[in-house]
Amino acid sequence: MKKRTFGKWLYPVAIASLVMLSACGGGAQPSGDGQNAAGKDPIKVGAIFSLTGPNSPLGVPEKQAVELLVKEINGAGGVDGRPLEVVFEDDKSDNTEAVKAIKKLVSKEKVVAVLGSSGSGPSLGMAEFAAAEKLPLISMAAADQITNPVRPGIFKTPHTDVHGTKRIFKYLQEKGITKIATLNDSNPYGSGWTTQLQKYAPEYGITIVAEEKYGTKDPSMSSQLTKIKGTDAQALIVAGTNPGPATIVKEAKQLNLGIPIISSHGSANSKFLELVGDAGEGVLMVAGKLLVPDQVDPNDPQAAIIKTFTEGYQAAYNTQPDGFAGYGYDGLNLLVEGLKQAGGDASKLGEALEKVKYVGVTGEFTFSADDHNGLTEDSMIMVEVKDGKFQIVK
Repeated sequence: MKKRTFGKWLYPVAIASLVMLSACGGGAQPSGDGQNAAGKDPIKVGAIFSLTGPNSPLGVPEKQAVELLVKEINGAGGVDGRPLEVVFEDDKSDNTEAVKAIKKLVSKEKVVAVLGSSGSGPSLGMAEFAAAEKLPLISMAAADQITNPVRPGIFKTPHTDVHGTKRIFKYLQEKGITKIATLNDSNPYGSGWTTQLQKYAPEYGITIVAEEKYGTKDPSMSSQLTKIKGTDAQALIVAGTNPGPATIVKEAKQLNLGIPIISSHGSANSKFLELVGDAGEGVLMVAGKLLVPDQVDPNDPQAAIIKTFTEGYQAAYNTQPDGFAGYGYDGLNLLVEGLKQAGGDASKLGEALEKVKYVGVTGEFTFSADDHNGLTEDSMIMVEVKDGKFQIVK
């Protein structure tokens, strides 16, 4: 692949305009000015999100957060004096479409880096292509295998399934729960959780007495829940993205399952509350702090950026951002830090990202040559649905 360069940045830019486009539109969608007043070409970045399909509750807020941040960055003078342009693509929640999209961004748009995708399956396919092309990529998906093992230039912003597993198991230890059942999506995200739950259960003195799976598009999981009800499980851990987890919770209530349900951060958003309704009362979930911005300790290192982002997002979209919006926001901020540290040489961007330290809305990132996620389980929290809202479990 040809070496990418963005040249030397010599002059300030005028404030760039933001092209606000429909979150569900297909095809390339640029955000940001094409050139600044001095005639300088922009730094062009690709962003592939799931704007339609099952993962759209993740991809739409990610895109909105990136659009908002592009406006802020360009309004403040761009990246070291050059405007930032983001070209959006919709992978339609499909692995093949994601790979087609990243190939298009490279061949047609000549992007210097890519953000995305929203789901683990699409991200894994994109990461394989990006690694071969030596194209820096920052994923918004949670599967541990996206960045483990480490590959040059491949990074991610969400907590991994490893982080979520450890945080949940710590909670179970505190509650004296030693026997669990699992019900996970059969896609890469859910399968990743299955692997980590199996791996770390012995370390925390936990026995998995039932393991069940479901398909992403399955309309019902009652048969799996009936099997689980016949075991001595003391809690059920669910890993998937909406609508699956909400369906499980509603059916579990209908079946009088009678044990606590703990969901992964794949459904940690307002859509879950909307889908689950009254049946969600008492459901537990592992999540990032952005899920409950008004409950973050003011002395927390993340408090200031969470407050700033939440207020800006709320003003722009008249809704509170969720963790998925935060993944997009952190992803672009991390990329901008890498661009600055690369000193004008796109071929050094992947290496520069390994040195980035950044306090984000998701957590405190410390990238290194050995860690391309840069987070720990300590920045995750446990929440409970109370009166139709998420509340931190103290």
